[in-house]
Amino acid sequence: MSYEILKRHRDIWQKKKVLRDIYHDWYRLIIENMADNRPVLEIGSGGGNFKGFFPDVISSDYIFCEWIDLNLDAHSLPFRQNSLGNIIFIDVLHHLANPVLFLSEAHRVLQNNGRLIMLEPYISPFSYIIYNYFHQEDVDFKVDVWNRQIESKNKKAAFDGNSAIPTIMFSKEIKRFHKEFPNLKVIKKELLTFILYPLSGGFDRKSFVPAGMVKYISFIEKIFCPFGFIFALRSFVVIEKKCM
Repeated sequence: MSYEILKRHRDIWQKKKVLRDIYHDWYRLIIENMADNRPVLEIGSGGGNFKGFFPDVISSDYIFCEWIDLNLDAHSLPFRQNSLGNIIFIDVLHHLANPVLFLSEAHRVLQNNGRLIMLEPYISPFSYIIYNYFHQEDVDFKVDVWNRQIESKNKKAAFDGNSAIPTIMFSKEIKRFHKEFPNLKVIKKELLTFILYPLSGGFDRKSFVPAGMVKYISFIEKIFCPFGFIFALRSFVVIEKKCM
């Protein structure tokens, strides 16, 4: 079933320009914040859309797809120590059974000054309503995200998720993150997306936004950036490995 979902997403991507416009803005943001180090690994590549935008990337996914370069488990990355320049992903961390185990792996394989760049859900007062009542994933702030003993190969399906995980790790318990990973420094965190993505319908619903309106709504959203802690749906996080 998971392969069928990704195949359907790949088809929707080709038909839905408003979705491509939104993601292309996110892709540009990711590329602008990459370290100069290479190679670049994308985890959770799904439909393989980022590779079409940035060909110089190793695409990967937990689910085998013929359009993806590597089939892998993010909890056990098949790369040597200090071998990757950047690890990037969109909407992956909150799907992982053991996020802290993945972060340990990212620390192991990243080069010094290499970066981990992610775009993940952010739980604000406004987005809590969206994620909790209109989204299929959980919003559970009681989960112990720092538990390294969770079995990564448990029964959790690839499309299950807990949208609260990134907010716990990089907002509410950011001090704990730095304690657990003293060599991983959060060098940028931005709160993004207020109404545009929900109005686009994403991959599952009809869009209420004409493609030609994306740039105008994006401009309006930038005005609301100072109020992201109230309205934002996503957080953009850049982490750099710094070994003394």
